[in-house]
Amino acid sequence: MTCSVLSKGRRAWWSSALLAVLAVAITACGSGPPPAGPASSGASADVGRFDAFDAVATDKAAAAKVPARITQAGKLVAVMAVSSAPVEFYATDNKTIIGLNADLARAIGKALGVPVEIQDVQFDGIIPGLSSKRFDMAIASMSATTERLKTLDMVRYGEWGNSLAVAAGNPLKLSPDTLCGHKIAVMQGSIQEAKRLPELSAKACDGTGRPKINPVVLPSQTDAVLQLGSGRVDGVLGDTPVIAYAASQTPEKFALVAELNRSPVAVGLPKGSDLTPAVQAAIQALMTTGTYQQIFAKWGMASAVTPTPALEQ
Repeated sequence: MTCSVLSKGRRAWWSSALLAVLAVAITACGSGPPPAGPASSGASADVGRFDAFDAVATDKAAAAKVPARITQAGKLVAVMAVSSAPVEFYATDNKTIIGLNADLARAIGKALGVPVEIQDVQFDGIIPGLSSKRFDMAIASMSATTERLKTLDMVRYGEWGNSLAVAAGNPLKLSPDTLCGHKIAVMQGSIQEAKRLPELSAKACDGTGRPKINPVVLPSQTDAVLQLGSGRVDGVLGDTPVIAYAASQTPEKFALVAELNRSPVAVGLPKGSDLTPAVQAAIQALMTTGTYQQIFAKWGMASAVTPTPALEQ
C-alpha cells in the first residue's frame, strides 16, 4: 500500500487523535511486560515541562571531540520521524518536538556544548539524508541491522522490542504464529517492514500451504494503530514503547499480545563520521551524571536503558 507523507500539522493531529481516541488493554505475554507510560499525558502537558534538562552541563572531554565543522556551523542537526509518542511527537502547540528521542538529542547537544536543531524527516528518508551528509545524526529508534551498518555508524542508546497489537479480546485469536493470511500494519522503512514481519511470515507460513502474512505499509506507527482501531487491518507490529504509551493513556480497545525481538536501538551517523566519537562520549557522560536515566524514566521507559553506548558492529 502506498500512502502520502503527512504534513507536520497533520502528524500532530494524528498523535493527539491517537492519545484521545485509542484504548489499549495489555494482556501480558512474550518476553516480558512492556514499559509503562509516563504518569502524566505528554500530549496535554504544558510545553514548558519538556525543557527539564536545561541545566545539563557541557562535558569538557566530550566537547573536545566535536569536529571543527560542527563548531563552525554553530549547531548539530538531528533528525527523527516525528509521529509516535512517547519517543517523538509534537506537543500541543503543534510546533515543539518532544519525547524520549527529542530529549536525548537536546541533552547530547548540551553535553557537547552545541545547540541541536531537530528536524522532522519521514523514516525512509533518514538514511539517504545521513549518507548524503544533509543531517549530522538521527535519533529515531533505529535498530542496527546488517544493511544499515554498511552505510552508518550506530551508537547504542537503548533497548526494546517489537509488539503485536490486536483488537481487544483478540477475537481472531492472533499470535506471532497465527498471522498467515492476515493484514498486519507496519511503518514504512522500519525494521518491522524490512525484517521482523518477513521473518514471522517465513517461520509460520512458508511450506505450510497457508498464505503469507499480508503487510500493510503506512507512514507511521500512529497511522498503523489508528487503522487497527477502524478495522482496516487485523493487527499492528510496531515498537513496544509506542503501543505501551497508548496503553497507558487510554482504556480498552486494543490488546498487546506479545513482545518479540528485544534488541538495541542506536543513534545513526554517516559511516566513518568524525562526529561519532563525540556522540558516544556525550551519551556516556549523560549516563554517568544520571541525566540519561532521568530522561528514560520521564517517558515511562526506565526498563529500556542500556548499560553502555557501544558502537554497533
